[in-house]
Amino acid sequence: MLNETRLKNKIRAAFNEETEEQDASAAMDRIATKLAQAVIEEIKQVSIQYSTGLTAPNGPVAGTFNYTIS
Repeated sequence: MLNETRLKNKIRAAFNEETEEQDASAAMDRIATKLAQAVIEEIKQVSIQYSTGLTAPNGPVAGTFNYTIS
């Protein structure tokens, strides 16, 4: 599950930390980099709980995917 609050806080911080007043392009690049990093960090922390839809010879399959996104 994605932590929306944590991601939103990182996005707000990326904008609030920017103090550039002369070079808008450089400021936008720094903000975009911080946003991309925040999204990647959140994706790497996603946890998937699978509960229904797949069946095996012994019945329904449920559980947690144990895989790390790198």
